[in-house]
Amino acid sequence: MYLCTLGILGLFFSRRQKSTEDYFLAGRNLPGWVVGFSLMGTVISSATFIGLPGEVYKTNMWSLPRSFVTPLVMIFISYYLVTFYRRTVRMTAYGYLEKRFGYPARAYGAAAFIVSHVIDVSVTFYFLAIAVGYLSGWDVWWVILILGAVTVIYTMIGGIEAVVWTDVIQGSLLVIGGLICLFVLLLTPHEGPIVVISKAWEGGKFVMGNWDFDWYEHNQWFYIIGGTFFILQYLACDQSTVQRFLLARSDREAVQGAYIGASACLPVWILFSIVGALLWAFYELSLEQLPAEVLESKDFIMPYFIKTQLPAVVIGILLAALIGAAMSSLDSELNSISTVMVKDFYVHILPEANDRHQLIVGKIVVAVLGTCSILIAQQWIGIRSVIELSITVASIVTGGTLGLFALGFLFRWTTSRGAYIGIIFCFLFTGWATVTGVNLPGSDTPLLNFGKFNYNLNPYIIGVFNHLVLVFVGLVVSALCGGPKSNSINLTFWDILNNRRNAVNSDQ
Repeated sequence: MYLCTLGILGLFFSRRQKSTEDYFLAGRNLPGWVVGFSLMGTVISSATFIGLPGEVYKTNMWSLPRSFVTPLVMIFISYYLVTFYRRTVRMTAYGYLEKRFGYPARAYGAAAFIVSHVIDVSVTFYFLAIAVGYLSGWDVWWVILILGAVTVIYTMIGGIEAVVWTDVIQGSLLVIGGLICLFVLLLTPHEGPIVVISKAWEGGKFVMGNWDFDWYEHNQWFYIIGGTFFILQYLACDQSTVQRFLLARSDREAVQGAYIGASACLPVWILFSIVGALLWAFYELSLEQLPAEVLESKDFIMPYFIKTQLPAVVIGILLAALIGAAMSSLDSELNSISTVMVKDFYVHILPEANDRHQLIVGKIVVAVLGTCSILIAQQWIGIRSVIELSITVASIVTGGTLGLFALGFLFRWTTSRGAYIGIIFCFLFTGWATVTGVNLPGSDTPLLNFGKFNYNLNPYIIGVFNHLVLVFVGLVVSALCGGPKSNSINLTFWDILNNRRNAVNSDQ
């Protein structure tokens, strides 16, 4: 019934699609609170519902401290960037890069976005299928195929307006599902909720990782620094987020939506981290021995609890919440990927293509790249610690996009030559660090071994260094080699500050 409802919504909103602006931006006429729910749905996915509790169950809340950075970053973005983007770019964030450095910079940023988000969509499909397959008894491969097909179809038909309104439903189901699990974990054991919480505390499940700084081993300083870079990139430079800013009917409601979205994410992450800690205490108190296949993978722990401890009616609610959590992320990302493909690549190749033609191509892109994500998701089956691997992959394949935006946004005098050579060095560094420093799944060695010339620091911070490499090289080349400079008026952070200062002075 839930999947049928999504299909009906897709058909309903498809009637309003008369242009690419309707399909990709909902006519720029959505209220701020809907934009906020859509932002939350884009960030929160089945990896949160399934992967996060399982991670805390096996280890502790090591991933939570970096989540506290999100509201702080969003305050900065809401104050300085939301209105800036609404007045600077038409549909995609990477249009800004073209204005600063030319089309190659735009193409690079857009390509990095597409690759990283196709992988991200595949991970979300995987986590969704793991839980649904375990709860239903269906084969995970077929679950990925069926649910993936449903998501792709209603996203392709309904466009962004169907996406954001279903996000409201799906975001609500996610929170309800998490709260149900929380209350069951606290109230079911006869020892009482205080004992459950104390047991989790004594077991170290509320510990937030290792705070001893080390260049090689996992520690919180790397997670916070890397998480800050990742969140900055995701909220400030990523099309799936920037596109949400463009949906609102006014600047004020866009800012309101940004605040709501960021504020809603943190409590959800905390909720599911606590669920993971209480899961461990629940099974410690019950003395139940979990099956070997559950203990083997963190991704089965939450589904096992739902399947064995909850009545059928509640399982149905949680299954809908799980599917909603995944689809609210999947549909948003697929629509954003389509927007980038059409506006950053297709229109550049065929500038004479009319708006109706672009609309058709956008729907085809959703179908094709959605199918690619489904096929990739099926390859994740059998790989352990997918959530850790996906974090590392995401930080690598974004290819210094944040650095490229920073080069243009913070430094007025940087040139296209500096940006392009910075991209080349960033690409070379990322490639070298990846093939010599990141172990393949199921292997204890990297793809290539250059001995003492291997990258041997923590792989998680490759995604920090590649941004810094791009900015450093871009600054040096711009200063030493010069090159043509584009018109940067009203395209830098300093212009935003000056405009705000002038607006304040005129009001006085």
